Amino acid sequence: MRTSMILCAVFAVFGAVGCAENHQYFRPTEHVHGETANGDHEAIYELVGPFGPFGEAKVWSRGAFRASGQTLLFAAIELHNTSGVPIVVDPQRIRVDPVRVGASLLHDFAPVQTQALSVAPGAFGVVKLHFVLPEDIVPGQVSSFGLRWQVQNGPQSYAQRTPFREARSRYAYAAYPPPYGRFGYGVYGGYYGSCAWGDPLCRGPYGYGVGLSPAYVAPPPPPRPSREVIRVR
Repeated sequence: MRTSMILCAVFAVFGAVGCAENHQYFRPTEHVHGETANGDHEAIYELVGPFGPFGEAKVWSRGAFRASGQTLLFAAIELHNTSGVPIVVDPQRIRVDPVRVGASLLHDFAPVQTQALSVAPGAFGVVKLHFVLPEDIVPGQVSSFGLRWQVQNGPQSYAQRTPFREARSRYAYAAYPPPYGRFGYGVYGGYYGSCAWGDPLCRGPYGYGVGLSPAYVAPPPPPRPSREVIRVR
């Protein structure tokens, strides 16, 4: 992934591709108390029903991206069952609603997945969901969305809506040493969300998540320690 992000940054500087159009990243805007191993921010909820707490849910997204000519939006829910009966998640009762695209709001997207997930007492489980957006939308146009989800635990249930918005500062690459910075500037890349699409303070002059920064200058090596030889007569 690091190599592809660097290439995207380099190509975007020369106007060859718009990498940010093909992948948009998001983070929850509430209950953010952790990160996945991949660095995705998690919204963490205690699952509580009429008969008391029965587990924990962690909700995150790896963003919107292009695949097989479609724009897909990814979301995941990881569950820990602390009760004595299974927790059941039916994907067809989960929706992305709304999705903000520019100044417009789109509604009621069901996931591609249809098979229910059952998490046994004391176990962990994760349901990974993909939502197909209209084909005329590219990932970079999506600035926020809401994930409506619910889980069932025997006679009780828990329902929630997790809001997401453009992520900020997940990847950032420092300026590169010569020859990449031989003209006084080095390329850096990243994604910077949580701001307007055309905000120059959030994005570089050549497109989303790409800009120029001062060239890398290596610090001088530390001085060698002086050694004084004392002769004993």
